[in-house]
Amino acid sequence: MKFFIFSIIILNLLPQSRITAQPESPNRMQNQLYVELAGNGLIYSINYERLLSENFTLRGGFGITPGIIFFEGTFIHIPFTASYLIGSKTSKLELGLGATYFAGEDTEIFGLDAGDQSVIILTGIVGYRYTSPGGFVFRVLFTPLYNSEEDSYFYPSFGLSFGFLL
Repeated sequence: MKFFIFSIIILNLLPQSRITAQPESPNRMQNQLYVELAGNGLIYSINYERLLSENFTLRGGFGITPGIIFFEGTFIHIPFTASYLIGSKTSKLELGLGATYFAGEDTEIFGLDAGDQSVIILTGIVGYRYTSPGGFVFRVLFTPLYNSEEDSYFYPSFGLSFGFLL
């Protein structure tokens, strides 16, 4: 009997671990999937973003614009950006830099002659990001584009994004 009481006292003094049906993951909801209209992808892009910390993100995206949009030619656009986020958990100022790869055929883009072509455009991001407690993501952005090839071109651009946390 003394051994039983002693065992209960010792077990109560040991650090207790939390037992749950599903382990809590510190990486929960650090991935985002969203659609961006205009912005770094020019017309639209579908993007995956990884939150590397509370304030730093990396993003990659993809978009394809068929000839019916410009009445001639088709081009793809692949944005890559890194952003720094400042603010509360739900509302943040987003500041970022990156590049967008454009490749097209039979259309004149960014001052380059029509025909098969590709160009890397430098991009920036200054914007507002809202993330709801339920995981909805909404962004309004100023996303200037800069082409240093041929004649230098600066294109002021704006974007609108919506998606969700994974």
